[in-house]
Amino acid sequence: MFTRMNAWHRWAGLLALVSTVAFVTPVHAAPTAFGAFPNNAASVAAAIANVPTNAGVVYDALSQTNAVQVYNFNELVYTGPIDVSLTLARIRAGYCITAESNDGGFFNFNPGELPNIPRKGNNYYMEFVVWFSINIASGTYDKTVEPFGTVGFPGPMRLLIGLGGEVYFTGDHYGSGLQANAYFVNPVPVPGLFNITSIAPQGNDMLITWQTLGGETNVVQATTGTSGSYSSNFTDLSPIIIPKGGDFTTTNYLDVGGATNSPTRYYRVRLVP
Repeated sequence: MFTRMNAWHRWAGLLALVSTVAFVTPVHAAPTAFGAFPNNAASVAAAIANVPTNAGVVYDALSQTNAVQVYNFNELVYTGPIDVSLTLARIRAGYCITAESNDGGFFNFNPGELPNIPRKGNNYYMEFVVWFSINIASGTYDKTVEPFGTVGFPGPMRLLIGLGGEVYFTGDHYGSGLQANAYFVNPVPVPGLFNITSIAPQGNDMLITWQTLGGETNVVQATTGTSGSYSSNFTDLSPIIIPKGGDFTTTNYLDVGGATNSPTRYYRVRLVP
């Protein structure tokens, strides 16, 4: 009887210990309060005043919004839509992310950096951190949340805002991925850059060359007929073609035997949703 009671006391103590461990609540750091832009407050206010209040959606060079890419130290961590309205709202409120010294500072380009952004002289563009875990109402941001499951603060996403209100987004601030150019927020790029640039015979074959974005899904289509009668009769000719990276690029497809086909073929390239 004594032995059984002693065993019961040992089990009771073990259960109490397990219970204590199981119900410990993890402690998270409190959100960090925004600060004021310390050195360039007047320039920040002037620049953001020129940005339309409805701006925020990020566009690629083809005016598409569904394939914006984010690279974190050479790893592609996200492809999809990005909206930076929250970042623009906190800049309008005069809120600076004080834990990142470059937030609100002037951005001057290294040679070859972000080549699609027009150069307008030193101290024209300002740099801002894009961090989604912010609360405008409470004036705080949370550094402990990891966007896309892997990205630690301050992450690779940035906005460049020109003093004239131009807004560009980069999802590869660390420069280790394939996204060399910036994306567009304001103004939106003019549609029409996605197009066939040449169709040239290569012996018995036909080489179709076109402009597109790396990471987009392309398919070459063909049809036959006379001008004006073929627009609805295109069928897929090529397999799916996905150029590497997320940047504006040129790619091609060789239609084997295309130069000797009869009747004449007409080509087009479509982006697959």
